[in-house]
Amino acid sequence: MKKKTIALQSAEYKLLLQGFTEWLTLLNYSTFSIPGLTRAVKDFFEYQEATGKLSLEQLHPTDANHFIELLQAKSIYKNGHINKQIQGLKLFSKYIRETGRNPTAFNLQRLEEIRSKPTWLTKDEIKQLCEAIPENILGIRDKAMIAVYYGCGLRLNEGACLELHDINQNIKVLHVRKGKHYKERFVPIAEKNFEELKLYIDYARPQIIQESKTEILFLNTHTGKPISRQMLYLRIKQLAKKSGIKKKVGTHTLRHSIATHLLQSGMKLERIQQFLGHADLDSTQIYTHLANETEPTNSK
Repeated sequence: MKKKTIALQSAEYKLLLQGFTEWLTLLNYSTFSIPGLTRAVKDFFEYQEATGKLSLEQLHPTDANHFIELLQAKSIYKNGHINKQIQGLKLFSKYIRETGRNPTAFNLQRLEEIRSKPTWLTKDEIKQLCEAIPENILGIRDKAMIAVYYGCGLRLNEGACLELHDINQNIKVLHVRKGKHYKERFVPIAEKNFEELKLYIDYARPQIIQESKTEILFLNTHTGKPISRQMLYLRIKQLAKKSGIKKKVGTHTLRHSIATHLLQSGMKLERIQQFLGHADLDSTQIYTHLANETEPTNSK
């Protein structure tokens, strides 16, 4: 059920929300991310107004934590939604600190502790996923997608924006030009993943393409045109369902999986941070809680 939109009553909250949106824009946050982050803060403000708190000064240090805990207690909210709320509130806390407003209104130190653990796949499940891929042109493309999203740990949009020249076949490095906050990075491509990508680029992609001018790496096998972010995401979900994996799987699940596997193999956290393109080490720290597990605790 779609949530009913409620207009904020507090003029202060309205101004704060507008300033927060402009701040995110100045920091070059993606146009895909900003609406969700501002929505998270608006949801928080709506709840505070319902309890009679109409200004920042009225908020208590634990209000943000309490709000998240209420969301977690309601079974209608998925982990992804709750994590987006946490991300939005943490960024808003940073915004009010950097703009000189009242920083004591939030106590967000515990948000990382109550944050839902991300779903990840074991190495056997990754193998299971790959075995579900068909042995045809579509399958060659799908294996290249797994090579990018699992093998190279890319985000959904990063993989969707990849172009042919972003794959340096001489040194086996992938150039992420459109990373989060427009940050670029170079990701090494393991030999097996490189072979999957090369087979797709040299053999399958030329048979799929119908629009010869496009340099986008991944194409829709039906239209020959660049495949959309949504279709990339849905294709991974289809493969997971076909493989019999019961967990909720998307492109980000593959990113969580490779990060966890790298940490389990002994790679230092700082190198994983660079590999994933995290702006700070705090975002990578969550994998230290996953690395000693044999199965994700939130799998279904």
